[in-house]
Amino acid sequence: MSSPSLSPAVPFPAAGPKGQEHVAQCRTAATLSAIRRPDLTLAIWRRRLPAGVSAQSAGVAAHGLSCHLATSSDEASGDLLAALPPRRIAGPLLTDIVALVRLYADIVGCMAVRLRLDSLPGNGCRFFHVDHVGLRLLCTYRGAGTQWLPDGAVTRSALGRGDNDAVLSDPGHIQSLRAGHVALLKGEGWPGNRGHGLVHRSPPADPSGAPRLLLCLDHDEH
Repeated sequence: MSSPSLSPAVPFPAAGPKGQEHVAQCRTAATLSAIRRPDLTLAIWRRRLPAGVSAQSAGVAAHGLSCHLATSSDEASGDLLAALPPRRIAGPLLTDIVALVRLYADIVGCMAVRLRLDSLPGNGCRFFHVDHVGLRLLCTYRGAGTQWLPDGAVTRSALGRGDNDAVLSDPGHIQSLRAGHVALLKGEGWPGNRGHGLVHRSPPADPSGAPRLLLCLDHDEH
């Protein structure tokens, strides 16, 4: 796999606050590539959703539309239009998803991308866990964002037991992404990251019952 270089012209992302040194706070899409540093397990681009994406995402979620695809930067647009009703997906949402697929593929250095766009009406995975993948991109388009934990707040030996209280003694350490934020999470499968995968979970379900719309990108090569 080829490794994209970091341009010296691109501002380096700020590190997270004390206790979150493994997190890069990014102001631009380009600086998300800092996630390739071995000391980082999370990079967050805290952007606002582009114009028109929020309203379109709410419509897609309300209709319960989801798709799981094996695709690539060049094929993502056509694959999404074939998998979902064009009148629902075409427009600013499609443009944004395709841009994120291209960004992700460039950072990872992969050709093939596994794409999931899911309308999620419930709690999803409510237990804190790590992913057994390499590098995962998450972007919530509608609803609450993924919740994650700083490394220093986690009791890793308690993971996998279905007991959030054992994993986290102080709920005040829970951090949350917001709709529009783009996050790159290192899992247990990233080279050299075993035992350090980012601990996270799905947010609580919306009390109104409105579904979330979540984009997830994964890769096979790393």
